[in-house]
Amino acid sequence: MKLSSSIKITCAAVIVSLTAITATHPNAAQQSQFQASIQFSPPTPPDRGDPSDRGQGGGHRGLCDKAFPGLVALVPTPYPDLPENHWGLTVSDRPTVWFDIPSGIQENTLVEWRLRDSKSQTVYKTVLRLPKTQPGVVGFSITKPIPIGSYQWDLALYCDSSGIRSTDDVDFDLPLIRRGRLQRVAVPQPLQQALSVSKTSLDRAKSYAQYGIWYDALTSLGTQLQSSQSKERTVSNAWSELLRQQKLESKSSSIVTPCCTR
Repeated sequence: MKLSSSIKITCAAVIVSLTAITATHPNAAQQSQFQASIQFSPPTPPDRGDPSDRGQGGGHRGLCDKAFPGLVALVPTPYPDLPENHWGLTVSDRPTVWFDIPSGIQENTLVEWRLRDSKSQTVYKTVLRLPKTQPGVVGFSITKPIPIGSYQWDLALYCDSSGIRSTDDVDFDLPLIRRGRLQRVAVPQPLQQALSVSKTSLDRAKSYAQYGIWYDALTSLGTQLQSSQSKERTVSNAWSELLRQQKLESKSSSIVTPCCTR
C-alpha cells in the first residue's frame, strides 16, 4: 500500500512538472502566434468637418462602381457613422496606400492615382495599369517626396479601359473612385528610438502600430509579403490581425501582389 501510494504521488508530481514546463515553454504554433501579436493604437482623428465635406471619403456611383463594389481602401474609418471617411497617419515622405482589388478586373485596366494637398492642389498624379492578378491587395505609392501636412488621395479605376491608351481617349462611364486622407507627421522621439532597434519588418510594423502610424505599419508588412510572398507565419498573421482590428479583413486580403505598369 505504501509503495502504491508512493508511485501515485510520484506520477502526480511528474504530471504537474510537465504541465508547468508546457505552460512555460509553449509549442511552436503558440510561439508563432505570440510573436506575431500586433496592436494598433488609433490616434485622435481630425474634426469631422462640415456636412458638405463628409463625402470626401467615398466616390462616384456609376455603372463601374455597381459592377465592382468590392474595391476597398485598407485604411481605418475613425467615425462609425461615416464608413467611407478613410484617414490615417504616416511618417514617410513617400507613403503607400493599400487597396483590396475585387475579382473581374481586366488586365491592363487604367488606374489614375492622385494626391492633393490641403488647398486641393494636385501634388502628385500618375496613370497606371493593373497587372493580371487574382483578387487581392495592391499598394499604390506616392513616389514623389511630400512635406509634412494633410493630404487627400484619390484612386480612380476605369473598369472598361484595358484596350485604351489613356484616360483621355474615350468617354468613359463614371470611374470607380475611392477617396481618403492621410496626414504626414514628424517621427515622435519614442517611435524613433523604437525603430532604431527594430531588426525586422515585423518589429517596425509593431512600433508603427503602437504609435498609431497606420499607413507605415501596414506598408512594413505588405512590402514584405509583396516582395517574396513570404511564408513567415508571423508576418502574415500580423498583417491579418492588423486588418481584423479595423474590420478590413476579407477572403482576398491575405493575397498581396505587386503593382503596376505604366
